[in-house]
Amino acid sequence: MIAPRRRYKAPRRLRLMATVELTAKTTFYVSVVAGAIFVLVAFILFDKDRELEQIPTTRTGPQVIRQVQQYLKDTNVYAYGDRSRTLNCWTEFGGKEFTAEYLHRGSWRIDAYYERVRYYWRVDDITLEVTRDPWLKTHNPTIGC
Repeated sequence: MIAPRRRYKAPRRLRLMATVELTAKTTFYVSVVAGAIFVLVAFILFDKDRELEQIPTTRTGPQVIRQVQQYLKDTNVYAYGDRSRTLNCWTEFGGKEFTAEYLHRGSWRIDAYYERVRYYWRVDDITLEVTRDPWLKTHNPTIGC
């Protein structure tokens, strides 16, 4: 009687590497399919346009600009590069042209140019509270008005 042939057994380390590789490939392909299904479902569910409610204005542009100008008259800041000297914001912006834009959500955006940089202020339509708009991004020297 002839003895049956013995099957070749790979070393344990090689079998473990093949298992890890198979697991990684399976995980990758399952995640790609799951991501595609998520994108498809998200497009179907969230494809509807939404209309935001517009809040009507109670002020006019010149009223809001006057409020910003008063804020600038009352605000003193340090000079750029020289903390020992203070500047009044109105002396810097006094002769500049201000523009007002209502943002349809209850606030105004006022802007003016100073030294080739556009400065923005926000004004609440009801309370007329003036704040600096945080969207000023520039590499030029600026003042904190």
